[in-house]
Amino acid sequence: MSDDADQPWEPQPGSDAAYARFDKERRTTADDGTPIAYTVRGAEGSRVPVLFANGWSCSDAYWADLLPALVERGHPCLLPDTRGHGQSGLPRPAGRGARNLTIDDVSMPRIARDLVAVLDDADVDRALLVGHSMGVQTALEAYRQVPERVAGLVLVAGTFENPARTFYGTALGDHLFPLVAATMRWVPEAAGPIQATMGPASIGHFMARLVRAAGPNATPEALAPYLLHIRGVDLSVMTLMAGAMREHSAADLLPRIDAPTLIVAAGADVFTPARCSEEMHHRIPASELVTFPLASHTLPVEEPEAIAAAIDDFVARRVS
Repeated sequence: MSDDADQPWEPQPGSDAAYARFDKERRTTADDGTPIAYTVRGAEGSRVPVLFANGWSCSDAYWADLLPALVERGHPCLLPDTRGHGQSGLPRPAGRGARNLTIDDVSMPRIARDLVAVLDDADVDRALLVGHSMGVQTALEAYRQVPERVAGLVLVAGTFENPARTFYGTALGDHLFPLVAATMRWVPEAAGPIQATMGPASIGHFMARLVRAAGPNATPEALAPYLLHIRGVDLSVMTLMAGAMREHSAADLLPRIDAPTLIVAAGADVFTPARCSEEMHHRIPASELVTFPLASHTLPVEEPEAIAAAIDDFVARRVS
């Protein structure tokens, strides 16, 4: 491996211009050297700060309406790009098939440490962690690392362990994953045709609705920035990160969580079905559960105002 391959990798400035909903004007460096890009909105707000934890392969499009709604309610909001996404980098260039990276480079605890680094850089002592999909797993790991800095948890359409076991309601995805991972490592060009379909918003939206990834309230316009992001990411890195999700479990942590916790479930979610949220609710003491029966895995896009209202009520009652 060359000297350059040992240095942190960062995307070119402006490479997210086609899809980013929020400029990431701030930078911090994770303890492994990875540059993490983030933004702070509503810094003058007087209510508890909110730190967003993104889902797997997700751009900031998922928070495009929810974040402003929380800023309007007086919450300073911190929004980072996950490593390997948007304007955030990696500890070294990924290489073909992400061969220069290890699963530890993109593990759930590793990404959680990035979230803590953002809190440190923004000089925020305590925050409400709002995680979606994979962000539920990383938010839980952030709580494990710094529970005293977590004012509360809002866990949206996610799970606390291997999501492949419940993907479309079966464990088939878990069994097939090693084959997918091997293909992406050794023949990463196979992803080209998949990414090519993420072109026009109407086609990408149709495909998302076809596979039931998006619900009826997720419009083509709302999903378009996310689809453009998918066109540009390294799917080999995303596959490695999916493997890290598959290896992760916070089952041991749930009974010990004493931070106020709001769990938000999507009734029509085929990726992390509502029963995953219900299981977390049963395991986390004094947690609360809100379910949107018709919503899918794109819940933050589908019901931003309703989620903001639920968070507002929850914070008022439970978060000091």
